[in-house]
Amino acid sequence: MKFRTISLVLAMMLCFTTFYCAVESAFALAADPIKGIGRIPEIKPGQSKLILPAAPKGYTISIYGSDRLPAIDLEGNIHTPLIDVTTNLIFRLEDEKNPDRTWVSDPIPVIVPGRHKQAKGSNQEPQVVPSLREWYGREGDFQLTKSSRIAVAPAHSDVLRHVAEIVKNDVKDISGLDLDIVPGAPASGDIYLSLDETLSDLGREGYVLDADRNVTIESADAQGVLYGTRTLLQILKSDEGHSRIPRGIARDYPKYEVRGFMLDVARKFYTIDFLRDYIKLLSWYKMNTFQIHLNESTGGFRLESETYPGLAAKDGYYTKEEFRQLVRLGMEYGVNVVPEIDTPGHSRAFTEYDPTLGEGHYLNINNPKSVQFVQSLFDEYLDERNPTFIGPDVHIGTDEYNAERQEDIEAFRSYIDTMIRYVRGKGKHPSLWGGLTLYDGKTPIGAGAAMDIWHERYGEARQAAELGYDIVNVDHRSLYIVPTRTDYLNGRKLYNEWEPNRWGDTMLPSGHPRLKGGKFALWNDASVANGISMDDSHDRILPAVQVLSEKMWSGAEKARDYDRFVQLAAGIGDAPGADLSHKVSTNRKDGNVVEYLFEGGFADSSGNGYDGSAVNATLTQGRFGQGLRLNGGSSYVKTPLTSLGFGWTVSMWVKPDAGNPDDAVLMESPAGQLKLKQGKTGKLGFSKENYHSVFDYEVPAGKWTHLLLTGDNKGTVLYVNGDEYAERTDLSFPHVQTFVLPIEKIGSATNSFRGAIDNVMIFNRPIDLLQSNHELARGKKAESSALETPAFAPGKAVDGNPDTRWSAAAVDDAWFQVDLGDQYPIDRIAIQWKAAYATAYKLLVSEDNRHWTNVKSGDGIIEGKGGLETIRFDKIKARYVRFQGVKRATAYGYSFSSLEVYKAPKEMSEYKASFDQAEAALKSGQGDEETNRRLLRLVNRYPYDMSDDQ
Repeated sequence: MKFRTISLVLAMMLCFTTFYCAVESAFALAADPIKGIGRIPEIKPGQSKLILPAAPKGYTISIYGSDRLPAIDLEGNIHTPLIDVTTNLIFRLEDEKNPDRTWVSDPIPVIVPGRHKQAKGSNQEPQVVPSLREWYGREGDFQLTKSSRIAVAPAHSDVLRHVAEIVKNDVKDISGLDLDIVPGAPASGDIYLSLDETLSDLGREGYVLDADRNVTIESADAQGVLYGTRTLLQILKSDEGHSRIPRGIARDYPKYEVRGFMLDVARKFYTIDFLRDYIKLLSWYKMNTFQIHLNESTGGFRLESETYPGLAAKDGYYTKEEFRQLVRLGMEYGVNVVPEIDTPGHSRAFTEYDPTLGEGHYLNINNPKSVQFVQSLFDEYLDERNPTFIGPDVHIGTDEYNAERQEDIEAFRSYIDTMIRYVRGKGKHPSLWGGLTLYDGKTPIGAGAAMDIWHERYGEARQAAELGYDIVNVDHRSLYIVPTRTDYLNGRKLYNEWEPNRWGDTMLPSGHPRLKGGKFALWNDASVANGISMDDSHDRILPAVQVLSEKMWSGAEKARDYDRFVQLAAGIGDAPGADLSHKVSTNRKDGNVVEYLFEGGFADSSGNGYDGSAVNATLTQGRFGQGLRLNGGSSYVKTPLTSLGFGWTVSMWVKPDAGNPDDAVLMESPAGQLKLKQGKTGKLGFSKENYHSVFDYEVPAGKWTHLLLTGDNKGTVLYVNGDEYAERTDLSFPHVQTFVLPIEKIGSATNSFRGAIDNVMIFNRPIDLLQSNHELARGKKAESSALETPAFAPGKAVDGNPDTRWSAAAVDDAWFQVDLGDQYPIDRIAIQWKAAYATAYKLLVSEDNRHWTNVKSGDGIIEGKGGLETIRFDKIKARYVRFQGVKRATAYGYSFSSLEVYKAPKEMSEYKASFDQAEAALKSGQGDEETNRRLLRLVNRYPYDMSDDQ
């Protein structure tokens, strides 16, 4: 009886529990019916339509988003890929009784079976940037030869002719082959371009590249064919002989629709040629959007206006025809050029032109005249018989307006709505900066626009999507370059962690139909004040283009190593016909590009064949044998080269005449000038764009002096007579004094130096002659006193990453120490402070980590100023280096992003003694021919044999 009672109780409890769980499940389903959808039936090979998962009773289900539309589109059509691929689908449930009630699922992955399985021994996927979405390899290679042609399908020759012309020029630039363009079917060895409407599932930008006996590139649109040729050309560029393509098929298409870059040309002017080259570069990496920020409160308005004469900036602007042709070039290269006129904030260029429009940065949007001014400006560029803004998109700005009162917010919202409707009324698609979170209000703002989500405090991604805007990720934390503040994007973090659906901790589901893609921006807030040139800009932009093109075309699907990606991207580099990095190749292992010894002429002795030709210049007595005589005015040796980008060395012997004029030029090209006399200083210097740098050294007249300069993306270094005098410009941060080496002319077409030059030697790498830039602390073991948080560990200050930092607990006597791993002679330490710097501190060194010596005499205390501080001292031997805090500048603990320790320069006394002996032996004339040849080789190599780099 006892056991029967227990069993009855248990049965009742089980029944109650089952009833309760069923009721709880029903309530949960009613609250979120999306949890009730069934599993997605497995997709079978050859299946053409997705079988939707079962929906709960009373609901209908549909596909809301797909992150791989060319595999499964929003109608559920399956487009069979080459190989198995994974697609993330988002489903939407709709209440049959109340269609306004909808629910959206999280992304659900499904596998779509491909046509092929990779065979053992087949070709691996070619390595390009961005990487291919699908690849099926065959065996063997296609070979491009001088008899190859570019064949164009006759039915599409009018549409594809411009693509064929681009390919012809680019193949010649990469391989030297000059291929004919012909209509008709391809022969073996040809490149064949064609359109195929059946490939419309790949979109306008997708394409199929089939490499076998010939290479066929097909797409539903000319833009896809053009992008396919970018892949072909990258493969050719990466091949050592620039001729082989692995046989196989690529089916390639973007994951995100918008893949862009915004350039602030308002605060800093960029030439139209720079912008044209950037269209080629963006196309090279399949980036399809180039936004040009045309106006700012500093810098001005950069576009010619006939409606408002005198509005364009005096220090540089684009004519309407130049801009129109820029947009047309973008169309040819598959890049949408988007002009931005940013109002009603950022508008000082307009309020200074007409003070009745507003005050300072802001237009008075309550004044109808201000609104009419902006609309008239757009009218000029949109309504003329020959309009300037001929592309489909126009950006209207609308960020950071001074609206604190609610009535001002409502007026601002009304202005945004007015401009969206105005631009749409002109047949254009408007874009704007997101701000509807900060400027929340009741005044309705029409959708039908794309919104750049740059700062979630201003405008949230989810809010914008729910309001019906297409959204583009331009997150300021990850995607803003501000030179001298945030110089480079964190490529490693972007590559490993980012996609356009992520804003910090906020994520939209992959495949969300409102998320169109991403865009990064370069803002020139401090560029002009700090000497940033177009070359400096490119150095910062290129790695961002490379990593973001990968993440926006291919997404995060392929597990690759970031360091390998960087190595691959470096080899792909600049686009054909757009040598923005000014690279010059050489067959010499030592990097020697040019060697002009002037023995009997102007031949290049490096073996690279870059012989020069003289204009009003002659041979004369040189430092050793013959040299070059330059006569002032227009007097130079013309080389076949133009400029040499960051990572260079040049040296020469110079003997100036007395009385050289101001700004006398030693070398020049469009990139800049190396000057014997910078302006009226009388000192050696260089100029680039509108920036002028000067070394604290005056080259003496009437005697031979050896000059060696080396430059990279941090600065420029001068060595005089080996170790007689040395000076660096990279210690002047934030003022940037980099220099692209001008090698088009030795001398000048207008203001050449007067005197003699000998032994001009140029290398395509920086040579640290005295090891004066040998930094010792990076990657070494570091320790410190208590930390602010564990995230700011001491190793962060020696990891080489400017975005990380060491931060101490908030005490005055905090310390930081690094172990160099061995004893070295050192003579300077550089600290890059964050905001919490020290107003007083010591720098101590030790050989044994027990006995410490202050680098300043008398146990001196260093007065800190913040920013980048470089402390120089007499050479001292050390293994351990310690920062010892004395007094904080803020309430926070000390914080710096880097502490760098530099090895003291090498001594040249023994080397120079050997050089002097060799020179004396040569002058004596007593050696035999072979001895003199070897001695001449030794002195001609001065001072490179001193360097461990050689």
